[in-house]
Amino acid sequence: MVGSNAKLPVLPGTLDRVLCLFGFPVYAEFARVLKPGGRLLQVDAGPDHLRELREIIYPSLKPERPAEMHTPEGFTRLPTETLRFPIELTGAEQIADLLAMTPHLHRASADGRAAAAALTALSLTVDVRLTCFERGLD
Repeated sequence: MVGSNAKLPVLPGTLDRVLCLFGFPVYAEFARVLKPGGRLLQVDAGPDHLRELREIIYPSLKPERPAEMHTPEGFTRLPTETLRFPIELTGAEQIADLLAMTPHLHRASADGRAAAAALTALSLTVDVRLTCFERGLD
């Protein structure tokens, strides 16, 4: 089965939950597949998410984007929660694996990737925002 956020391979009104994890939300498509009263759980990076790694691989950090706080049509916003905690990576392989699972691997310069590859340990901040939306009752 092949699909994307723009066209989920799911029948209309059949899901209780949709998880959009660091993705690109397509709210109309999520509304299409959720049952009335179903919930969309959206997880986005906060301003300090992996900041320590980003400071190593980029010459400068982009200014923080304002958090988008609009409520999509057809949904009710439920309380938003911020989760923030430290993690320790204790080897070059763990650091390489983390970098490989982020868009930063392809955005960083060769110098930035080399700087990350030279690390043997790294303390990081996980900073994510969990927003929950409930699909309206038809």
